[in-house]
Amino acid sequence: MPSNNKKSDSPITKILFMPTIIEHAAFIIGQTPSTAAQDTSIMAKAHIAAYNLYRPDAVTVGMDIYNIEAEALGCQVRFYNDKSIPGIITHPLSLDSNPDIIAFSPDLGRIQSILCAATEVRACIDMNTKVSVGICGPFSIFIELMGFETAIHAFIDEDGRVGPLLTAILDFQKAYCSEIVKKGLGVTVFESWASPPLITPDIYRQYALPYEQALFSHMQGIGLTSRPLVIGGDTRPILDDIIKSGTTLLVSDYNTPLPFYIKKAQAAGLTLRANIDPKLVRQGEFKKIEERIKEIYTQLETYPKLIIGTGVVPYDTPQENLLKVKKMIESQAQN
Repeated sequence: MPSNNKKSDSPITKILFMPTIIEHAAFIIGQTPSTAAQDTSIMAKAHIAAYNLYRPDAVTVGMDIYNIEAEALGCQVRFYNDKSIPGIITHPLSLDSNPDIIAFSPDLGRIQSILCAATEVRACIDMNTKVSVGICGPFSIFIELMGFETAIHAFIDEDGRVGPLLTAILDFQKAYCSEIVKKGLGVTVFESWASPPLITPDIYRQYALPYEQALFSHMQGIGLTSRPLVIGGDTRPILDDIIKSGTTLLVSDYNTPLPFYIKKAQAAGLTLRANIDPKLVRQGEFKKIEERIKEIYTQLETYPKLIIGTGVVPYDTPQENLLKVKKMIESQAQN
C-alpha cells in the first residue's frame, strides 16, 4: 500500500465504474419500479438490460432494497402504478415483541424472488462481473420494523429490550447471507438509516456498529472477501467506527471531501468508492460531473484503490446521460 506522500509505482489507467442502478433498471425496459419489484422475471430482465447497456463493473440486484427483510418480517409495502418506489406503510413490531418471531426462511415475503432474479442475472451476464444481492444492516431493519420515532426513543433511553431484537435480526441476516452465498452471489449491505444526522455517533456506536461487525464477521467466515457497507451522506462523524465494522469498502459521497476519505481509507487499507451526484447525471450537468471525475483521477495516483460510483441513479435518468458519464470516465483514463 502506498504511503500518504508517495505515488503508486505503476501508472493507473483505468478505474472501475460502479453506478448504483436499482429502480433505473426498470425504466430501461419500460416498467415501473413496483411492477419489477413484484415480478422475478421482470426484475431479472431489467438488470440484465441495464448491464448490457452500461456494462458496469458490478451489479446489485433489487428494486426496493430497504423493504425486503422488513416485509418478510411483517411490514406492509405499498406498491404504485407510477414511477414511485414501493414504500413501507406499517411497522408491526414493538419493543415488547418476542424476538423468537424473527426467524429466517427464504420463503418469506419476496426473498426467494430476489434470489431467483439475482441467480438469473448471474447466469446471463459476463461471469467476470460481480453480481450481488442488496441487503439491509440490522440497524436499518430494526428501524423499519419499529418506526423511526419509536426506535430513536428506545436508543436514547437505552431500553434493554432493543438488544435481543437486534440480535434476532442479526441472526436473520446471517442466515440470509448464507442463502445468498449458496447461490454463488455476493452481498452488499445497505445501512442508510445510520447516516448522520439521522442518528448520533453514540447511537451508531452502540446500536449499529456491533451488529455490523458480527454480520461482516459471518460474511467473512462464509467466504465473502468483498463486504461493502453502503452508508450515504456525510459520514465523517462515524467514519472511524465504520472502518471498525469489517467492511472492505468506504463510500465518499458526492457531498464529502474526497481527500479526507482517501486518508482514512489509505490508513485502513480499504477500497474507496467516490460517488458522483446522481442528480447531476439525471439533469445532464456534465461540466460539474467532469470536474468530479477529474478530482477523482487526480487522487488516483496517490491511492489506486479507488472506484467511481454514484448514489442511487434516479428512475427516469436519460440513458444517454449515464452513457456519456461512462465515456467521460473512459476518456479521462486515456489522458
